[in-house]
Amino acid sequence: MKKQVNLLIVCVLFFSAVLIANAASSAQPGSEFDPLVTKSYVDEQIQKLSEKIGSGKSTGGSSSSKTGSVDEQVISNLRTDVRDLTNLIIDAYTKIQSLEKQNLELIQKMQALESGFTVVEASKGQAVLLGAGSEAIVRSGETTAMTGMYGGLADVTSGIDLKTGDVVPNQHLLISARDDGRGIKVVSDVAYLLIRGSYTIQ
Repeated sequence: MKKQVNLLIVCVLFFSAVLIANAASSAQPGSEFDPLVTKSYVDEQIQKLSEKIGSGKSTGGSSSSKTGSVDEQVISNLRTDVRDLTNLIIDAYTKIQSLEKQNLELIQKMQALESGFTVVEASKGQAVLLGAGSEAIVRSGETTAMTGMYGGLADVTSGIDLKTGDVVPNQHLLISARDDGRGIKVVSDVAYLLIRGSYTIQ
């Protein structure tokens, strides 16, 4: 008899659990398991959520950081990166221009050397300033040497250095070691020179 009572209690509990589960899973709208809400309530909750998102507040209330502050920091970092990149580009462009200028000068010097000697005519009182590595030969006329800041002209034919005022022998090969103002000054009415390399007439 006691076993039958226990079995009955178990069966009642089982069927009660099944009924409760069915009621919960198939709850009708408006019941205590699925309460109805108004449209204004839903709109109010959406508005609150939008305000929290816009202000950067966490919906759970556990975070105190603000999205607005994060966005401003990101924008500030981006501006710094852009500024640094712009300065880097400007520096690189400046260096490229400098290298292009140096390259052009080297090309001009190479072209002057490859083209051989050029006939140069200079008048009395004019000075022919030679560039670094330039070669000169006075073919006719009277000329004197001009010393530069670091030395005079190398008279390769005689194996001597010519200083300011020294007579430049005709048909002698002269070499200017540096572009520092050294050169040849014309004393006669006119002088003809052969020059290979860069030069300037003053």
